[in-house]
Formats: sequence, structure tokens, C-alpha cells
Amino acid sequence: MSKISQILKLLALLETNHLITKRELAERLDTNVRNIKAYLEDIKDAGIQVESISGCRGGHFLASSSLLNPPALDQGEYSALLLAEKLLTQKNGFFMENELKTAIAKIKWALGDTSTNFTPDLPEEFIFSFGKKDSNNIKDIYELINESIVNKRCIEINYYAPSRDESISRIIHPYGMVYREGSWYVVGYCRLRQAVRMFKLVRIRSLEVLDETFRYPPDFSISAYMRDSFSLFQGKTYKVEIQFFHPASTFVKEKTWIASQKILELKDGSIIFKARVKGLTEIKNWVMSFGSLALAREPQELVDEVRKEAQKILNIYQ
Repeated sequence: MSKISQILKLLALLETNHLITKRELAERLDTNVRNIKAYLEDIKDAGIQVESISGCRGGHFLASSSLLNPPALDQGEYSALLLAEKLLTQKNGFFMENELKTAIAKIKWALGDTSTNFTPDLPEEFIFSFGKKDSNNIKDIYELINESIVNKRCIEINYYAPSRDESISRIIHPYGMVYREGSWYVVGYCRLRQAVRMFKLVRIRSLEVLDETFRYPPDFSISAYMRDSFSLFQGKTYKVEIQFFHPASTFVKEKTWIASQKILELKDGSIIFKARVKGLTEIKNWVMSFGSLALAREPQELVDEVRKEAQKILNIYQ
């Protein structure tokens, strides 16, 4: 891709994001941070004012005096928009399907005849996937939490804890939301536990937005908090090592399960999966889901946990 094309896309990202870091820009444009720095200097030399805010939650943005006319969508971007519309449906757990369809209809209307020059609408048969999703309608809860995050308002929730089979009232400082494994979670500081916790929206029995506000901690980042989580659970960080035998080895190496993973392929067709994870519960369940095609090797705590769980299963069938 040409330098001019990259700079134009960078300008579009700066204009449509409140704050965006150099690393995020590099990821979006599939380049490196050094090139992003050079592009930003070129933009400034052209008289376009790029502002910056330092700190953990800082980034770059265009000054209001430098805002440009919105760029047109290219064929790839328009196709991506149509594909997203097909993927994000109620069947796949996205409860704001109607709002998305309305937004995309407005985009098509704004594009006018231009959109007909791109790929036609995707047929219904193009995407057919019934993903896991929460059973309850959580749209109202989601919208209240989203409003509280934006306005930095504390919330009081009545939350059901299945491990104790009881509902407890908690006051939360909502920092953000995470979508994992077909479910929405709110991440925030829990006054009851005096620590950052995650709460599954479908388990919130009631929610009240309080008048009290909170301050977002300057040293907190949801992406950093979720780093090394195999899925959702937090806890002590472990270095795990698991051997997967064929054909499970093929399935495992087809995906990026966690950012820290490393895979070593062996001559017999098996692989050694290595990663750094928080907590062992989720990785234990993952190993056991492969049955005899997975062997936990490290740490010893993981090996012991898998062995205990396997014995419990054996006892059930005896």
C-alpha cells in the first residue's frame, strides 16, 4: 500500500477516534510504530494540527481546526460493513441487531448510488451460525451500564453468584465492558471486595444508577487487566505447557488462543503448547475438553488438577 494511502487512512482514524495511540494506529494500518511516527510528522509538516495527550489513557487526535471532509468507503470497507451486518445478529448473541441495521441503512442512504458500484448485498446463505449467547434479554442492563461508564456514575447491582447460590447487593465503579464466549461482562471496582472484578450481565437481577460519581484510575487499563486471561478468570500467573496429539494438534495450532502462546511441532504429529495464563481453572477445563488427546505437562498444579477432575469423572461412571 502506498504512503499516501496510508496517510489518508491514518487521517480518517484520527478524525473518527477521540484518542488513538501510535500502537493502535500501527495495528489498524498493518505497519509499525516507527512508520506511524513518520506519517504523523508528514501530516504536521502539511499544516494539519495533530494534538496529543500523554499518559496511560492518552493518544492522538485531530484538532477541531484541522477536521477534514469524511473520506469515501472503498470496496473492501463496504464489503466488511455488509459482512459485519450479517455476523452481528440476535442468533449470534448481538442484541442490538435492529439498531445496527438502521445505522447501516443510513450509511447506504448517505452513499447513494456509490454503494451500487460495490459488491451487492450478501445473500442470506452467506452466514449461518448459531453462536452461544445469553438466554436473557440484557439490552436494558447494557444500556444503563454503558451510560454509567460514559458519565462515570456508580451503580448498585443485585448480583447472583451461582457458586454460593445467592444474590448480593454491590456498589460498582464501572470501568468498561468485555464480550467473551457469547456473554457480556462489566469490569469495575467492587466496593464489597475492594478490588476490580468482572460481572456477567445476565446474572444482574436489578441495577440502579446512583448520583454518586467515581474517578477512573489513571493507571488502570482493561486491556492490561485482561492480558494473559485464557478467557475471563483472573488469578496467579502460570507458565503452562500442554501436549496435544493428532488430530487435536491440528485444531489447536489453527487458532490464536492467547497472545502469549508458543507452539512447538513434534515429528510424531503432536505439538507442545506453551503460554502464560492467569489462573488454572479455564486452562484445566480446556485441556479436559480434548479428552485423551491432551496431556498437561506444566505446572505441576495443573497436572494435579486435571488428574483430580479425571478421577471424579471416573468415579461417576463406576
